[in-house]
Amino acid sequence: MATSAPLISIIVPIYKAEKFLCRCLDSILAQTYKNWEAILIDDGSPDNCGTICDEYARKDIRFKVVHQENQGVVSARNRAIANATGDFIAFVDSDDFIAPVMLEKMIAIAIEEKSDIVWCNVKKIHKNFEEVERIRIYRDNDTNIRKLLECSTPGYLCNKLICKNFWEKCNIETDKEGVMWEDTYMSLQLLMNNPKNAHIDSPLYIYNQTNENSATAQNKAIIIKAEKNILNIYKYLVKHKMLKKYFNEFSKLALRLKIAFLSKDIDKAYTLFPFAHKRFVNYNLSYSANLFYYIAFNCGWLGKQIFKSHFHK
Repeated sequence: MATSAPLISIIVPIYKAEKFLCRCLDSILAQTYKNWEAILIDDGSPDNCGTICDEYARKDIRFKVVHQENQGVVSARNRAIANATGDFIAFVDSDDFIAPVMLEKMIAIAIEEKSDIVWCNVKKIHKNFEEVERIRIYRDNDTNIRKLLECSTPGYLCNKLICKNFWEKCNIETDKEGVMWEDTYMSLQLLMNNPKNAHIDSPLYIYNQTNENSATAQNKAIIIKAEKNILNIYKYLVKHKMLKKYFNEFSKLALRLKIAFLSKDIDKAYTLFPFAHKRFVNYNLSYSANLFYYIAFNCGWLGKQIFKSHFHK
C-alpha cells in the first residue's frame, strides 16, 4: 500500500464487550487496506476490555488506546474523534466486526467518486439466524432525510466511511444524556449538510445482535430510550427552520414514541408532541388502529379512559 493512501481513523468505543472484543479487533487487523489507525476508548469497562486493548496496542502501533471513567458511548466517540488524525473516519462498535475488504472497498469508492460519505449494507447476526439489511441511498439528500425520519433508512454510523473534513464542517451536535438513537441524530446532521453520497451494495459491516449488554439488542424499550434524541432531532429541525418542511415525517416519528409510552406512562403519551396525533390520515395504519388512536388521543378525558382500559387491564 502506497504511503500516500489516505489514513482512515477507526473509532471504537468499548464497554462490557470482553466476550466479543478480540473478534472485533482481529477484524480490524485483518483489513486488506493497511493505512488505518484504530482509536480504542476504554470507557471505564468493568471487565477485561482495558487489558485486551493494551495487549493489541503492544501488538500493533496502529491501535491507540485511551482509558477513561465511564461516560457513555457519545462521550467516548467524541473523545476518539478528537484524537483521530485520519483523512476519513469509520465507526465500529466493540461487539461487532467488519469484513476484511470493508476499508479497501469503501476508500476506493470515496476516492473515485469524491464522496463525503460512503455507505454499505449491514449483515445482522441474531441468536438463531442471520439477515442482510440493504441500505437504500437516494441521489437527493432531501429524500434521504425523509426516509431517515420515517425510519425507512436506518441511522447507523457504523456502515459509513466519512470524510473527516466534511464531518468537521457539519459541527455535529451530540448529547451525552441521549442513550439511544444518537446515531440517527448525528446522521440527520450529516445529511442536512448535503453530502455527496456513494453506496456499496455489499454487507461489509457485521452487526452483532446477540450481545445482551448491547443497548440496541434491547428491542422492547428502544423507542422509549430514544426519547431524548428524538427531542434533540425536533430541536435541531426547529433551530434550522426545517420542521415545516419535514413536519409529516417527524410527526410519524413522534407518534411512534407516543404510542410506545402508552403502556408505561399514559399522561406522557397523551401530552408528548401533541401535534403528532392530529394527523392520523397521513400514517400507514389500519382503519381500526387509525380510529382507535385518533379517538384515544383526541377525546380528552374519554380518550385517556380508552387508553387505560386497553393498556392497563
